[in-house]
Amino acid sequence: MNAIFPPNGAPGGAPPGAPTGERLFADAIRRAQRSGSHQVLALHLGALHLPRPHHRRIAGALLQDTASRHGGQLFPMRNGDLALLTAVTDGTGGATDPAHLPEIFAELFKADRPSPAAILSVWNIEHDRDQLFEYIQALLNREPSPRLEEIAIPSPHTVEDVASMLATTRIGDLTQRQTSIEILPAGRGRTMRPLFREITFSLEVLESRLAVAARASNDPYLFRHLATRLDPRMMEFVLDDLARQPAGAPRLHLNLTIQTLLSAEFEQFADRCIAIGHRPGIEVALIEACRAPEQFAAARTRLQSRGFPLVIEGVSLLALRLANPACFGADLVKIDWDDILGARPHPDLVAAIDRLGVDRIVLQRAQNEQAVSFGLAHGITRFQGRYVDAMLAAARLKSCPEAAACTLRQCTERASAVSPVTRRFCLNLSLLDRGMPGSASVPLA
Repeated sequence: MNAIFPPNGAPGGAPPGAPTGERLFADAIRRAQRSGSHQVLALHLGALHLPRPHHRRIAGALLQDTASRHGGQLFPMRNGDLALLTAVTDGTGGATDPAHLPEIFAELFKADRPSPAAILSVWNIEHDRDQLFEYIQALLNREPSPRLEEIAIPSPHTVEDVASMLATTRIGDLTQRQTSIEILPAGRGRTMRPLFREITFSLEVLESRLAVAARASNDPYLFRHLATRLDPRMMEFVLDDLARQPAGAPRLHLNLTIQTLLSAEFEQFADRCIAIGHRPGIEVALIEACRAPEQFAAARTRLQSRGFPLVIEGVSLLALRLANPACFGADLVKIDWDDILGARPHPDLVAAIDRLGVDRIVLQRAQNEQAVSFGLAHGITRFQGRYVDAMLAAARLKSCPEAAACTLRQCTERASAVSPVTRRFCLNLSLLDRGMPGSASVPLA
């Protein structure tokens, strides 16, 4: 039998300084080739959209217990994966038999990854040499990801730190914006037009300014409290932005908590918006609406009485399976794109989308062409995400007389920025704020 790897050196000629975990893993596989039938179970925690610390703790405990009971060895990888090398078994070794792990992990992660194949790979060293070799090569060439167990729960003092920082920081330096589009038929092709532009606080910027190691979003209760503390500053900033909004700019959207929507401060904000001729869209997280349905209903009535569009955002695929967002009576519902939608058919999700109504859906977090293609194939015409940002930038560069001095990336970053410091290099701010040329004609494939 030919070896998977050459007898000397790391796989693929990796240098001696190659990552320790990956190098030890490759060496262990090389030794296992000479000592009988072995297999590798690779748990792809890096494939999870929102990995949580408990994912690694529970999975690591299961794999380590299996390794100790069956003479195996566990290898943590830089990208977050956990790889177990163990002897091939027949499934008769009890609950900890490695043969039962695929079923266990499929159940454990079904809420985050319904497809078992997306979270776990099983390779027989003797029969799956090519696939195993490609996996190790990819590990050696991949950038490291944060170790999941190092993501700590943020300190409650984070909220007070943010409050102190906001008192001395320009609000524009902490915010970002993103434009949503609608794709429309035009002859034999399609065109797009800006739908709305959303202004939000950049959590990444807040954390970098505060040197917070953990993401505040890991704790939903702390995150909600933080959002409530930030809402007054956001409303103040939005009023100033609306007063300077150029003609033809898309409607503005902002995220607010239900507690803020029922406050006297929001009453004043709404009156001032109407006085200057604007009714911005208000986005409320699905988890907020579910947490306090009676308060949400009161907030919805308040918004509708003033003609402010209401948007339910943060609807995951799992939430779409469990609930019917249409019952919240919102004007739009923002569904989070996930790559697993394009991996295989999902009849239940397609039925849920049809039940909601494609005319009310915005497919957000559209980070690639696959998201847009999937949406169009299912009748969805409204999109938001990084791929949309690039599409808009390409449209601007095509018609902007100053485009020769800019790259696609620069145009994209300046459109997402709110701070004048980042936007000052744009020589056509009017076009930047409108999203794309007034002709709104950019054919799409």
